[in-house]
Amino acid sequence: MHRPSWRLAGAALLAGALAFTPLFAGVASAEPPTAFSSQSGDFNGDGRDDVVTFTRGSSADVFVALSNGSRFVGTGVKWHDYFAAGNEIPLVGDFNGDGKDDIATFTRGSSADVFVALSNGSRFVGTAVKWHDYFAAGNEVPAVGDFNGDGKDDIATFTRGGTGDVFVALSNGSRFVGTAVKWHDWFSINNEAPLIGDFNGDGKDDIATFTRGGTGDVFVALSNGSRFVGTGVKWHDWFSINNEVPAVGDFNGDGKDDIATFTRGGTGDVFVALSNGSRFVGTGVKWHDWFSINNEIPGTGDFNGDGKDDVVTFTRGSAADAFVARSTGSSFVGTGVKWHDWFGAGDEVPLGGSYWGN
Repeated sequence: MHRPSWRLAGAALLAGALAFTPLFAGVASAEPPTAFSSQSGDFNGDGRDDVVTFTRGSSADVFVALSNGSRFVGTGVKWHDYFAAGNEIPLVGDFNGDGKDDIATFTRGSSADVFVALSNGSRFVGTAVKWHDYFAAGNEVPAVGDFNGDGKDDIATFTRGGTGDVFVALSNGSRFVGTAVKWHDWFSINNEAPLIGDFNGDGKDDIATFTRGGTGDVFVALSNGSRFVGTGVKWHDWFSINNEVPAVGDFNGDGKDDIATFTRGGTGDVFVALSNGSRFVGTGVKWHDWFSINNEIPGTGDFNGDGKDDVVTFTRGSAADAFVARSTGSSFVGTGVKWHDWFGAGDEVPLGGSYWGN
C-alpha cells in the first residue's frame, strides 16, 4: 500500500530573509548542518519505507537500501549514476502514482529546472527527463506532496522572505503542470520552516510552518484541492523551539499526520504532538529520550510497514550507521537498534531534502 506522500520540503533556512545554503553547505565540506530532517520513500512498492542517499557533487550517484522490516538491505546498490549533481536539491515522491516512490531534483537558481527519475522497483530510470522548466527559482524552497489528492505527488515552492507566496505545479503523471499557480499569498514568511503533511486526514497534503526560535508557533493551511486555506491558523503555540529539528509523520497510524521535534545535541530527546484534525495536541510529550544525538541526521518513515511512522537517524561521517526506533503509537522504541552499518557515508545526503541553518 502506498501511503499518502508528505515528502517534506526539507527547507533551507539561514539567517537573512531568503538566504539559502545548499545541503551541507558544499559537497566537499564535512561540516554537518545545524538542523535537518527528511522523510523516506517506498521505492519498490512493498509497503515498507526504504532509505536513499545522494552523493551529489560531480559523481551524483544515488544508492538505495531496501527495508525488509527489521533492517535496511544493501550497501553499494546503485539505483542511479547521475542525478542531483552539484548542489541541486533532491526530493522524494510518487510522481506517476504507481505506488513506488521516485526522485526529483531541483536546479533552482536562474534555470529553475526540475528533473525526475521514476522507480521501476530496482532502479531510478531517466537522467535528463525534465518535468518542469521554471519552478523553485532563485533561493526558493521546494517541497513535494499530493496536494489535490489524486494519488500523484506534486511540487510546491515557498518564496518566504517578505512575500510568503506558495506556488504549486500538479503532476499529470509525466510532467508538472503550471508555473505561476499561486496556492497561498502569505505563508511561511521570513525564515520560518515549511513542511508538508496531510494533517486533517482528507487525502490531500497540507502545509505547515514552524517559527521555531523563542516563539515555537506552528501554523497550518489546509488544502482544498486547488489552494491552501488559512494564514494565521495556529495549530500549536510551543513546539520545536530554538534550533530543534521539526519533522512530520503519522506516528499513531490514524491517517492524520503529526509533528515531531528532535533536540539532538547532548540530550537527544524526541517530542511528538499528535493531530486531532484541527490542531496538534501535546507539548512536552516525550516519545524518546536518546535518539539522533549531536549532529546526526534524523528522518521519518514507516520502515516495518505497520502503518505507523518510525524515526531513523544517520551518523554519516566515517561510521555511516543508521539506527531506527519503531513507533508503538505512543512512543519510539529502541536506541541502539542498528538497521545499517554503512549507509550515507561522509557528507552524503540521506533521504533527500535540505536543512535549516541558524
